[in-house]
Amino acid sequence: MCGIIGIISTKEVYSNLYVGLLALQHRGQDACGICVQDDEDMHVKREVGLVGDVFTDLDAERLKGKIGIGHVRYTTAGTNITKNAQPFKVQMPVNIAMASNGNTINTEDLVDYLWDNNISMHTSSDLEAILGVFKFELKKEAGRSKVTSEHVFNAAQKMMKRVRGSYSLVIMVEGVGLLAVRDSYAIRPLVLGKSREGNSYVFASESVAIDVLGYKAMYDVRAGEAVLVDFDFNVTRRIIGKVKKKAHCMFEFVYFARPDTVLDHVSVYEARLALGRELSKVWSGKDIDSVIPAPDTSRTAALAFANKIGVNYREGLIKNRYIGRTFIMPSDGQRRDALRIKINPISSEIKGKKIALLDDSIVRGTTAKKTIELLRNAGAKEVHLLSSCPPIIKPCIYGIDMPTHEELIAHNRTVDEIDEILGADSLTYQSVEGLERAIPIDHLCTACITGKYPIPMEDEILKRMGEKRKKEKKE
Repeated sequence: MCGIIGIISTKEVYSNLYVGLLALQHRGQDACGICVQDDEDMHVKREVGLVGDVFTDLDAERLKGKIGIGHVRYTTAGTNITKNAQPFKVQMPVNIAMASNGNTINTEDLVDYLWDNNISMHTSSDLEAILGVFKFELKKEAGRSKVTSEHVFNAAQKMMKRVRGSYSLVIMVEGVGLLAVRDSYAIRPLVLGKSREGNSYVFASESVAIDVLGYKAMYDVRAGEAVLVDFDFNVTRRIIGKVKKKAHCMFEFVYFARPDTVLDHVSVYEARLALGRELSKVWSGKDIDSVIPAPDTSRTAALAFANKIGVNYREGLIKNRYIGRTFIMPSDGQRRDALRIKINPISSEIKGKKIALLDDSIVRGTTAKKTIELLRNAGAKEVHLLSSCPPIIKPCIYGIDMPTHEELIAHNRTVDEIDEILGADSLTYQSVEGLERAIPIDHLCTACITGKYPIPMEDEILKRMGEKRKKEKKE
């Protein structure tokens, strides 16, 4: 999972790219980058670190141009090193820059295809493989002639036929414009916005990045669609992929996206309220004094749950806002260390109380176990754990960092067995049906909670991806 943004305008775009990436920082904390094009060349800066740390005032002078793309990285494929930071840039047949959100499941096949055509890889990022295929197909389409929008659409279509997995892309093509592509299942989000003056367009992973720029969200890029904004601000939409049964990622609504975002016409905030109400339907009705959210993502669901069961909602755990999201940290050790300084209890809301601790989801169990210990050490009489998401039993291979069965606490365990490991007085999970009712969208990807993967694949692919990720984490 990552965050992407692309802007084409009559004005300099660097400052808006920077602001947009800040709004998308929750989608990736590992690395970030910006690439802009001026009259002579494409200029890129990409490094490991947060947006506010990587970019300085000096970059505004160097990264000049009226078209550009940006990226915040959350490592799910490839190790977290600077050379894997995005955007990526190539120079044949023209300057091309690309940034992605998602994860391919046939990267090795793409690498073999490129190798057969004398194109080598220099990073462990699946984006380089996607960009390599696009570049190769564009070169074949254009030949010795000037690259046109038709060449770009044809190359993107051929690229889409080869790439399997989830992906939303923003692509800057010299002399043509800004292209956005969304996979045929629409697993990863992508929204198009327009400035109120009509002289600027923006593509972004979430509508919140469009809002903060003062732009107006127009529509979500459709499944299998490519959208091109040229330098005359003509917008061309074309379905270039064979549209499958859509499979929007449910975890965007449960955890990943900001609550003030609207994805595919569904408000994330409203979906989380509904998740809280649905959770009340499976709650056993135990005697509790208050509902406390595990900060911050679960607040909305916890508020709706408390209102529904008629129990006080309380802020019993305070988050240090200078600590990032622990779920997307790359190792259990980092998550444990961060939790020690991330959350601090309010003793008056906890001591001697029977507490319903509501979390958005339980993936590895690392954070939940430590939070329960924190509440008990603060004097909680009872701690009943609830999850607004059903048990996560299968790896995600589409861009969420839960790629191996061994990491998932719910894999091959009963609720009672999970509860014993976590140390809660009781454990309540959302039902799959409740989650689907809460997120009113045309088809969800629920692979991690049902094992039903929307993109057909062999078991060997899942095993290979898991082994690769374990190796990368070890490195």
